[in-house]
Amino acid sequence: MAKIDPFSLLGAIKRCVNVKSKLACFENAAYKSFMQSISEPVKTWFERDLSVSRETLDRLSQYADLVVKWQPRINIVGASTAEDVWGRHLQDSAQLWPHLQDVATTGKIVDFGSGAGFPGIVLAILGAGNVTMMESNTKKTVFLMEAARVCGVLGQTKIARERIEAAQPCEADVVTARAFAPLPKLLEFGQRHLKPGGHYVLLKGRAFEDELADARAAGWTFDVTTHASLVDPDGVVMILKGVSR
Repeated sequence: MAKIDPFSLLGAIKRCVNVKSKLACFENAAYKSFMQSISEPVKTWFERDLSVSRETLDRLSQYADLVVKWQPRINIVGASTAEDVWGRHLQDSAQLWPHLQDVATTGKIVDFGSGAGFPGIVLAILGAGNVTMMESNTKKTVFLMEAARVCGVLGQTKIARERIEAAQPCEADVVTARAFAPLPKLLEFGQRHLKPGGHYVLLKGRAFEDELADARAAGWTFDVTTHASLVDPDGVVMILKGVSR
């Protein structure tokens, strides 16, 4: 049997992602084989660094498969990242988990602009007991409900299909967000949903220092800690405490 060049295959997949007949590409055997090969190191990371159980890893696999299945229909993740759901999305979301241990089982996590469930669904699969995912896009909320059902986390999650600025205050212990909004706007939204003493655990990209400066210029004060992202070489996990204006 002829060998498959992984780089040629990746190029073909990326080209396929950008055409209307995407569904066939995502469902073919070559794509599935490629997905399996690049997901293995990330699965090892989940097992080694997060000590997840086999059951949890199976649920994450179900979720990854669901994202791939739905992607051609409603474009729930960026087309350029769809070929690496495990690394670009699951691991990126899961790196928040070690920073949420103080609220994971008893606290309330509110995830702004959940989209396809990153990080909200991932955190629920990992064991977060009370996750509210705020997403105003109807198609994405339908996907979130299906993902929560398939992955067995309906009892741990709430999907709020409403605009964050108009929703009733959530009294969150922690607000999470990924690729949602610049920090000044995020803090404006967040303060009405964060209970006293609550804090933010955010995924931010290369402009995070500019965003911090903009937030301070807008009158916000806070204590900030950043940790280098495991996935984005220019990104960080940003933790904000004592936020006020």
